[in-house]
This record gives sequence, C-alpha cells and structure tokens, in this order.
Amino acid sequence: MKHFALLLLWLVSALFGCNNRNSKKPKQDLPWFPNTDNPAVQVMEIPLDSGYTVQTFFISPERKEVYVVAHTRVVISGQYKLEDRFRTDYLLLHLDAQGQVLQRQELPGSRHSSSAALWMEHQNLVFYLDDKVRLYDAGSMKITEEIPCYVQHDFPSTKNLVELFPEEQLELYLPAREKALNKSVSTRVLSLPSGGGLVLLLEMAKEKRSVWAILDSLEADQFTRKYGQIEAPSNPGWNYNSETGLFRLEDGSMVLETTKEVSMGTQLDYPNYKSRSAMQYELLIGGKKAHFATTDRFRYPLYVRCAQNDYLSASGTEAWVAYDGKLYRLE
Repeated sequence: MKHFALLLLWLVSALFGCNNRNSKKPKQDLPWFPNTDNPAVQVMEIPLDSGYTVQTFFISPERKEVYVVAHTRVVISGQYKLEDRFRTDYLLLHLDAQGQVLQRQELPGSRHSSSAALWMEHQNLVFYLDDKVRLYDAGSMKITEEIPCYVQHDFPSTKNLVELFPEEQLELYLPAREKALNKSVSTRVLSLPSGGGLVLLLEMAKEKRSVWAILDSLEADQFTRKYGQIEAPSNPGWNYNSETGLFRLEDGSMVLETTKEVSMGTQLDYPNYKSRSAMQYELLIGGKKAHFATTDRFRYPLYVRCAQNDYLSASGTEAWVAYDGKLYRLE
C-alpha cells in the first residue's frame, strides 16, 4: 500500500507538478507560418513536382525572375563507388514573378550536396554542387559550362574506387591541388552565397576551370592574401545580428525582419531533451504589415529562408520565402 501511494504521488507530480518539462505554456500568440495575422496579405504556395522539396532559390538581379533548386528524397547506396552515395533527383526551375514555370532542367540521379548554391555570372545562372558547378544560359536554361569540383573527403573521385582512409585521401589531394595551382593562369578565392564557405577557383589554359576545397581557416587566410577574394553580389539591405539571432532584410519598400525569439520550453529529442524556440516576424509589404511565427519544435526549421542573394521580390509587388521545403509567394 505504501508503494502504491508513492507511485500515485509520483504520477500526480509528473502530470501537474513543476518538474514537467513541457508544463509551461508557450508565450507566443502569432499565427504559425504560412498563416499571418493580416488577411489582406495572401500567402500562396508555389506547386512543385510530386516528391520534390525546395533546397534553395535565387531572385534575378533584374528583379523579374526566380530560380529554384529542388530535390527528391536523398538515397544512400553503394559500398565502393563514391559517386553512388547520397543520390537524389535535382530539379532546376526558372519562374516568372507570378510563379509560372518558364524553363526547367532535370538532373536525375545526381550527387546530393548540402551546400547547393545559385548566383549569376554575366548572363549565366551558376548552379553549384559539391561535385560539379554547372552554368546555364539564364534565358534558355541551356547548359554552357561544367566545372569539376574537388574535395579532400572523396578524392580521387574515380569509378570503382575502393574507399581510402581520410589521411590517405588527404595525401593524394594536397599534391594534386598544388599541381593545379602551379598550372593555373588565374586563381581566386570564391566566397559562396549564404555563408557557404570559401573555395579556390582556378582557370587553366584554354579557359578550363576547376574548383578546389580549402581545408581550414588558416588556409583561407593564406590563399585570400595571395590570390584575392571574389563573391556573388547580394542585397546590401540585409543585416544579421549574430548575438541575438535576429535579422532585418530591406528590399525597396519591403521589409522582413525577425522581432523576437520566444522560448517554447523543452522537447524530447531522443535520447535528450532540447530547448525549443519560436521566431516571430514582421513583414511590411504594399504598405501593410503582417506578423507570423515559426518554430523548431518537432524538428521544423526555426527560420524562413530568403533568396540566396537576400532579395525579397522579383517585381517589387510580391515577396518570396521558403519554409520547410516549400516555396511561398506573398502579396
């Protein structure tokens, strides 16, 4: 009887007591995105092919079009062929400012890259993946150039390669990169968009180019001093406060900013409990304000994602953001 009473007391405490990790109610009353508190602001999801999720997107410098990278589920396969690991089907879309598809390119069975990036080089759209950089004519979406990428963790990337230990790969990678540097007629450190890191961009004779990984910050400083750095143009109206985690993005008369991060208590993420937050936003568009929130509970992303060049609009009347693998147009 004594044991039963203790058990009952423990259950009551667990359900209603102060020790319940989720006992605090969220201090957040804004609508969860894609809903907002202003019915005059419409939020429309841009439809994709079935099975695809948005990885990143880019708004053209002329502010007329949007380019989108989407992919299917990542599949892990292959025991000995490095090129068979982490495969996915990529989809590259060219949209107008209303979200209508103008052009599309499919890249089935591609190597998945967590650092996919988009930017413009003259009249070419640059699509950067870990294994290859592809340049497309921005209007016709026809491929104009392919640039190989070399990284130390899968070098050399030849067929039927039995995987090597990391130190063995590095012993092969470093002299190969040094040889390429000695042959290069033009070398620059390239800064990838959205904090994607630094890489070496080499140009050989006959305008053949290649991209090589930089191993650490010490190398990055050394190569930057020696060769100089280039980066894709981005919106100067973007500001991020690393201390607070808040940002403000101005694009003409439009403004998107995070106003507050609110604690959402803790949540079981086996085998640990993790602190969770809600991020609150204010969007100024067409002279109207709309507020909404996002949360990292249940493994949702905490932030909405903006274009890689940090612009909001493709025409000046609508805003584009991505969230949880979906692309949205707000007007």
